[in-house]
Amino acid sequence: MVQYYEDLEPGAEFEVGTFTLRKDEIVEFAERFDPQPFHMDEQAASESMFGQLIASGLHTLCVATRVFTEEYLQAEDNVAIMGGVGIDQLRWHQPVAPGQDLTLGVEIQAKSDEDCHPDGGYVDFKRTVANADGEPVMTDLSRGIIEKRSA
Repeated sequence: MVQYYEDLEPGAEFEVGTFTLRKDEIVEFAERFDPQPFHMDEQAASESMFGQLIASGLHTLCVATRVFTEEYLQAEDNVAIMGGVGIDQLRWHQPVAPGQDLTLGVEIQAKSDEDCHPDGGYVDFKRTVANADGEPVMTDLSRGIIEKRSA
């Protein structure tokens, strides 16, 4: 059943999905998009402030966005998203080591249809990626345009 703008209520929270970043994925992503030594080289990483190889925050964001899209927006009870508008308040709270199990949670923060596409309204999704101890490793506020039922 499709969820439209009218169906989404601020304050609603969802556990969306889990993911794990493997060492080979971390290194491959870093080599292509974020070539800092502590993302690509274990020896250099051991001498960094992190003390070990860690995932690029951009990698964590990209995978979290994929999980958000596939397991929430396009899931069985999918959301009628028309498109994204932006990401605000992006923060990386803790480094992500290879093999860490991460969970994506989503809270609907706000909605508004002022100055929006005539067929939709803005919905702000607070996304939190947490480690196995429930501690946030990344948070952001993602704004999408969600189709109205009447469109």
